[in-house]
Amino acid sequence: MIGLGLRLVLNGGREAVIRFVVLAVAVGLGVGLLLTAVAATNAVTTWNKSHAWLWTGTASVPAAPAAAGIAPLWWHPSSDVFDGQNIDRFDVAATGTSSPVPPGIPRDPGPGQYYASPALAALLRSTPADELGDRYPGRLVGTIGDAALSSPDSLVIIVGHTPAQLAHAPDAAPVTSIATTVPGNFGQFLNRKGLGYMPPNAGIEKSTIDLILSVVALAMLAPVLIFIATATRLSAARREQRFAAMRLVGATRGQVSLLAATESTAAAVLGVAAGFGIFFLLRAPVAGIPFLGEPFFPADMSLSLPDILAVAIGVPVAAAVAARLALRRVRISPLGVARRATPNPPRAWRVVPLLAGLAELGFFVVHGTPASPDGEVWALLPGFLLIIVGLVIAGPWLTMAAARVLARRTSHPGALIAARRLADDPRAAFRAVSGLVLALFVTTVAVVTITTQDAKDLTQFASPAAAAVVTDQLAASGQFTSAAEPAAAVAGPAAPAAPLAARLRAIPGVQGVVVVRADPKLTIPAAFHDLGANLGNAAPIPAGVVSCAQLATVPALGRCPAGAAAAAFPKDGFAGPLDGMTSAGITWPAVNVPASRLDTLGVDAINVGTNGSVPAVEQARTVLESAYAYAAPGGPSTLGDLIRQDNSGNNAYQQLANTVILVSLPIAGCTLAAGIAAGLADRKRPFSLLRLTGARLATLRRVVALESAVPLLAVAAVAIGTGFAAAAEYASVAQHHSVVAPGVAYYLITAGGILVSLGIIAATFPLLKRITGPEVARNE
Repeated sequence: MIGLGLRLVLNGGREAVIRFVVLAVAVGLGVGLLLTAVAATNAVTTWNKSHAWLWTGTASVPAAPAAAGIAPLWWHPSSDVFDGQNIDRFDVAATGTSSPVPPGIPRDPGPGQYYASPALAALLRSTPADELGDRYPGRLVGTIGDAALSSPDSLVIIVGHTPAQLAHAPDAAPVTSIATTVPGNFGQFLNRKGLGYMPPNAGIEKSTIDLILSVVALAMLAPVLIFIATATRLSAARREQRFAAMRLVGATRGQVSLLAATESTAAAVLGVAAGFGIFFLLRAPVAGIPFLGEPFFPADMSLSLPDILAVAIGVPVAAAVAARLALRRVRISPLGVARRATPNPPRAWRVVPLLAGLAELGFFVVHGTPASPDGEVWALLPGFLLIIVGLVIAGPWLTMAAARVLARRTSHPGALIAARRLADDPRAAFRAVSGLVLALFVTTVAVVTITTQDAKDLTQFASPAAAAVVTDQLAASGQFTSAAEPAAAVAGPAAPAAPLAARLRAIPGVQGVVVVRADPKLTIPAAFHDLGANLGNAAPIPAGVVSCAQLATVPALGRCPAGAAAAAFPKDGFAGPLDGMTSAGITWPAVNVPASRLDTLGVDAINVGTNGSVPAVEQARTVLESAYAYAAPGGPSTLGDLIRQDNSGNNAYQQLANTVILVSLPIAGCTLAAGIAAGLADRKRPFSLLRLTGARLATLRRVVALESAVPLLAVAAVAIGTGFAAAAEYASVAQHHSVVAPGVAYYLITAGGILVSLGIIAATFPLLKRITGPEVARNE
């Protein structure tokens, strides 16, 4: 029977060959997209794991106990910035040949040596040394391998020193092992000195990555699986009729089932082989898409052995099972097919899973979620899963309900025929639009959730002048208690503030330098300009002293009272926008400190006003880093840097949401096209008979359009409404913020997706004329 089935496929005429090729192509496309989606989720996991070693030496990674035979490695993690790009910097000093070695390099760098990632090495070669290279003492001895990097664009440097140098560096610590896991909670990112440090490229918390992977898997895999299922049912009705005829001439149920399974399985096997080829073609281009803000390595887009076996075996098996299920009426009675017996209509219970998913999320809105991040993920995920499954289950009933409404409100022959056919088999009608319905739900949830998160984490944007001020916070390290006794640093003795200010002013593009001098007893009252309230702090704000003459050269930082020689200024040197109030509008309180005494005070911070050009900002940053090494965990930064870093997480999630939307909508369009094509192929003889009895082609086009548009618009409206409801419940539970309506772009995307779908339906009209000619109406 298997041989006969293959002969029927290959020698069954033009129609059989075309059906077989179309089925194989559709399955191949679906399998290729499925493998790409699975590989992308694997790449996200690999991407996140590659950040683990960056957490070495922080409080989130407990220090490993001393082990016999392992020499400690002095370790100092810090961050740097160049032209808005974060750089992970690690200063290390091996105390012996058995010291731990960071991943990606063959050995620890010695004094005067450093390893850089390929992207950073290229940047060092193409950038003037006074803007970047002078920050790193020594010479490049090699590049960091891909095993230590999350992306080809990663900027990482490992700088070698002597143990004596790093032993005196603030916040350096000896480590005996390199971290291998990303912390589960980023809220505890203080280092052992109690000073805040978190890698600028930290990865994603375990609970968050679990949620992301789960949601992305549901959002991307569900439309692909629906597409594959739709593809395997191409020409199902025509095959039912052929196999019913075989039953009438004596074929047994088992023989017919085996013939059907052979045809579907052969096409699925060929499609799976083609799908793996499509995956390898898509692998490199998809890896270049910045899903989480940066591209992947193509090698990270990998498939595990279980993934390969699940697809290679599962898709043909699923095709065979689908073929057998599609012929269940043939197995019961071939006359049931010949007479086209109407299947039982769907019942109202089908909406229960959809309502149960919304109720599950609503329960946690009322009662709250578990305290642990993992518990929250597993509390909310079933609700979204129930909603997605519920939309698929409820779709046929909603389609039938819409068809009955159409039948009651129209008298046009085409609309009545369409309503009657929809009510006769709403499952088949919904199957064609199910992928798009899920895509619209996913789009709605993703866009509304991201919009709400953006509103929650809204960052006040500074003026261009304020964003171009380079700030080096020296007080955070506790190194510099006076200008006369600077502490030693790895790059050499710390420079006195006055000569350093002169060097900074000599840089083209630098407009002024403001040195914040230390005064331990000085504070700014909390009520001053509502500064304390804006910072969420009712206590007085620790302050330093600035020269009014210097402050006048950087107007973006504020001004002094008329006639004052010195004024109080925030100790950390940061004076960014506070709830819409910019520093330029602040008059800082005067202090009674003679200008001649300022140079005798210690240095809390240095602010360098620039014109915002990259050379000016980066040269100033380089001078400050060379003079005051390890003064702050994050190094000198601008307000623009802080704003970009604060927005980077939201931007990454926005990029991920956009990717899911852009992937799911085309897949849904393919599903719709396959469903319509299958429906036309199955109904070409009835449509031909209608044309012979006098039905106009325009009437048939109306039937085809309404059969697809009615379930599309009706269930899409339910999916979009459900998406808003689910996003609102998620915002209340997980984001702790009231839901925020999306912008115009969302409505344009939604309307565009529906219009494209209607265009796909209209594109089948020329095919309708070709396949409904009189010759099709012949009896077989």
